[in-house]
Amino acid sequence: MIRIVRGVAVVAMGSLLSACPSYVAARYSVSAENVQTLRTLQQKYPQGSVKVASFDAVDVPLRSITCRGAGPVMPPDEKTFEQYVQAALVDDLRMAGVYSDKSKVAVSAKMSMLDFSSTSGAWTLAARVSAGTEAPYLIEHKGTYKSSFMGDNACQLTAQAFMPSVQDFLRKVISSPEFEKAFSASVAAPAPSAEAIPGS
Repeated sequence: MIRIVRGVAVVAMGSLLSACPSYVAARYSVSAENVQTLRTLQQKYPQGSVKVASFDAVDVPLRSITCRGAGPVMPPDEKTFEQYVQAALVDDLRMAGVYSDKSKVAVSAKMSMLDFSSTSGAWTLAARVSAGTEAPYLIEHKGTYKSSFMGDNACQLTAQAFMPSVQDFLRKVISSPEFEKAFSASVAAPAPSAEAIPGS
């Protein structure tokens, strides 16, 4: 089984890490390509919509990853990496107009790999995704970026590269045949019943 190879520093190292700089990834920016992919699905299935359930780690939630001993790389806004990916998918779905809390089709994931190499310049993300009643399917993505020999520089570049790697990872999620099948199945969802208007 793929596993997360580096996680939150142990409590005993807390004071040491507090003296190190931290490298914070950028807030997620909606992917125009992902939105277009989703809108193409909507054209095929006009009543289609999905909602997003939890994105969890296989082991413990991942809040930071140490980079070359220089300091931790972490998501913004005190999120875990898994929460960042989950919120990013919601943003893409909302922008495309295909997100609905009332949908009977939910997308969730178990993140089995979320790590980087600041030496080779690569983020690796892997998850077992569940979409509606479709069998869980594995999505893997390796996003490359230009790194640096210098530690501080390399860690800054690594943090900057996380957001575009998430965009590309989610592109694979929503472009999969399993996602399309789940999305098409949402068309059959019964319409919500109208509530009685007082005094009518």
